Amino acid sequence: MKKLTKYCFFISFSVIVIIFNLNFFDNSISGYKQYDELKRQIEICCTWGDTLEDGILTFEIINAKPESKKLVKDAFSYWDQNLYVLRFKETDGKEKADISVSFGSDNGKVAGQTITNFDSKGFIYSNKIFLAENAFTKKLTNNLIEYIAKHEIGHVLGLGHANFDDSLMSSLVYNTNNKIEQCDIEAVMQANKWKFIDNSVVPQLTKNKSYICN
Repeated sequence: MKKLTKYCFFISFSVIVIIFNLNFFDNSISGYKQYDELKRQIEICCTWGDTLEDGILTFEIINAKPESKKLVKDAFSYWDQNLYVLRFKETDGKEKADISVSFGSDNGKVAGQTITNFDSKGFIYSNKIFLAENAFTKKLTNNLIEYIAKHEIGHVLGLGHANFDDSLMSSLVYNTNNKIEQCDIEAVMQANKWKFIDNSVVPQLTKNKSYICN
């Protein structure tokens, strides 16, 4: 029988930013879990503000080897293909990106991290994603790097963690589901309801703490 490898994510908080850490072997879980564990659902963290008005979020990838850069671009492209209400666009270097993705080289205990910045009204206005090519003295596979990138992009879009294992946004990652499911899409839309559902031009913070999957 093929050995199943288990990974674990955890979330930590600060006053100004929310930091989503991906740490392979830490058993801590989200500090704001408020959902009914009997139902399959995904936590909702936060909401984009005016930056999302045109339906486009820009990104840049820095300090990345060509192969790793392609994996991250593929992750953004995959979200593009599934989240039809939003488009990701890579900057040309002349404009400030909404999302900055960089790779570290410290070979530490964090394989992925998302730092979410908020404006004075509590809306997301930018994100920084930090990824690793090596963690715990091991080189990460391309499949795992792309998986981590997709997971972190989910955090960028306002999602926390899912309470079921076969989700891209699960806090316990079995590395078996690299797909964006309908529940992920609907949770993102609920997180940014003012734009994707209400079609409003006036941002409103989401009141939902989680989205229950159908």
